[in-house]
Amino acid sequence: MKFRFHPLCKSMKLSSLIFADDLLLFSKGDVGSIMILLRTFSTFSQALGLQMSRGKSNVYFNGVSSEVRREIVRVSVALKANYLSIYRTLHSYWASIFIIPKAVLLKIEAICRNFLWHGGTKYARTPTVAWSKLCTNQKEGGLGLRDEYSWNKAAVGKLVWWIQAHPSKLWVQWVHSVYLKGQEWEDYNPPQDASWTWKKVCKLKQEFQPAYHQNEWAMVPGKEYTIKKGYSWLRPTSQAVSWSHIVWTKWSIPKHSFIAWLYYQQGFNTKDKLYRFGIVPDSSCCICAQEEESPPHLFFQCQYNRRVIQKVQEWTGVTMSATNTQNWWQHRRFTRLKNGVLNSILNAAMYYIWNQRNSSRHEGVIISPGRCVMMIQADIRNRIKHQLQGTVSRKDKHWIEKLLH
Repeated sequence: MKFRFHPLCKSMKLSSLIFADDLLLFSKGDVGSIMILLRTFSTFSQALGLQMSRGKSNVYFNGVSSEVRREIVRVSVALKANYLSIYRTLHSYWASIFIIPKAVLLKIEAICRNFLWHGGTKYARTPTVAWSKLCTNQKEGGLGLRDEYSWNKAAVGKLVWWIQAHPSKLWVQWVHSVYLKGQEWEDYNPPQDASWTWKKVCKLKQEFQPAYHQNEWAMVPGKEYTIKKGYSWLRPTSQAVSWSHIVWTKWSIPKHSFIAWLYYQQGFNTKDKLYRFGIVPDSSCCICAQEEESPPHLFFQCQYNRRVIQKVQEWTGVTMSATNTQNWWQHRRFTRLKNGVLNSILNAAMYYIWNQRNSSRHEGVIISPGRCVMMIQADIRNRIKHQLQGTVSRKDKHWIEKLLH
């Protein structure tokens, strides 16, 4: 009985790859080669006392007849090896070595989008902020979520870069022996009968060529390709927004920041918008019922909001302007700490005002402005205690102590 290498591994005489917790075995799809692999593995197992994880073991076939498959399964069972049917799985690992079909990535994107807006996998409404905006970084007005399509290409781009820059890597040697066969990678084009996966890698090479020609990634320390660099190159930066420092401060609770972010992105379904779409019979404010409910009115002009602002002003000792978020604090000569805490108070106020608006609309109840401010104070005090670290100036310390009591 003679062992026969897998056709694509024959030139390198490659029969196994060993990772930290994984072992991959390769052979030609014939019973004799499989028996040699299994017996060798069995001998190894008996000698060292290591057992395969049956729940994680799989057999993959390609170009093997059904009769030979059945015989291999029979031999595997006889040798007490584990056999599981071929199945498809998607994991970050696979997304880093294969171009995933766009339809699959769009399905993943839909699941993530639905979870963000609804908390589940299904969401029948149109999101108020486009997914492309969510995937920009926070300084550009987004949430910094990952665009799976671009990330998948950036991850596989690392393999493209390896072929260009690291010929000593085992996988690159395999690519040269099976595909390139002496051809220059930069000028290489895949044959018509090449696999779909390999054609996608070659197509991605063409997409990255401008960056290679501009010496974006060179074989010098600090310049080599990384997935992060590739992702940034695929997704050019947008213009920075002026309000990101107000929303994204370490002093703010994330759910508060999210509501403030929605305000800047015009993502609220206030009654003025719902009325225009014919969803509600009128556009009056859910809290005061005196004026049209728009985000500026709800957060900065409604009588309820103004009473909340007055009480917060008494608590902080800082004059506020009830016109818009960026001008809420009239004094600009604050320390970095004080600016951060004041912005977190603004975000907390917007969160609880929106919360009370929804409570009034859907349940017909609303708490007093004083009670609302007490909830704001409780959240901010807990946040300060959690985040306050290091030395605080005497002036800030006195102000912080006032907020905490």
